[in-house]
Amino acid sequence: MKVIGIDLAGVEKRDSGVCILDGKLEAKAFILRSDDEIMESMIEVRPEIVAIDAPLSLPFGRCCLKDTCSCRSKGHLRQCDKELLKMKIKFFPLTLGPMRRLTERGMKLKEMLEDRGFKVVEVYPGGAQDILGIPRKQKGIPELRKGLMAIGIKGISKVTSDHKLDAVTSALVGKMYVEGDYLALGDPEEGLIIMPRKR
Repeated sequence: MKVIGIDLAGVEKRDSGVCILDGKLEAKAFILRSDDEIMESMIEVRPEIVAIDAPLSLPFGRCCLKDTCSCRSKGHLRQCDKELLKMKIKFFPLTLGPMRRLTERGMKLKEMLEDRGFKVVEVYPGGAQDILGIPRKQKGIPELRKGLMAIGIKGISKVTSDHKLDAVTSALVGKMYVEGDYLALGDPEEGLIIMPRKR
């Protein structure tokens, strides 16, 4: 089994972390930038699932994220976002500043991948780390890396990039999804966030 996790950047000129994770929790993490590079990597690996750290849908009633559009009155949060709030998991709303570009890129990449036959899910590594009891990157990259290694991830002892480690976390949640060991937050018609089950 191979799954891919992507810590997607809002724009192609910035680093996106990518991780290939196998069934034995052996991780290979690297950096890509453009959508074309990401697509080439997916086609080469042919993962069972692509788990992307980015909003991949809009709230019901929203057709876009433009301030000038009347759909703006339809709200800023999806059902899955509201469920994260109930779990006291912190996140940035998809209508906030740079999150808009990330959301637009994430939705575009999801469509590109699904057109090629890939299964794509939205994940949130910061929230997953909270549930799994792993320190987020804000507590220090060494602590995040140690936390991932403590739950069995291999091949990351020299990884010093937070983008790569969030991609590793994304891939781990993707693996849990494939194995049926996950929570699906939200409304399937609006968009789901896949999270680990509480340990």
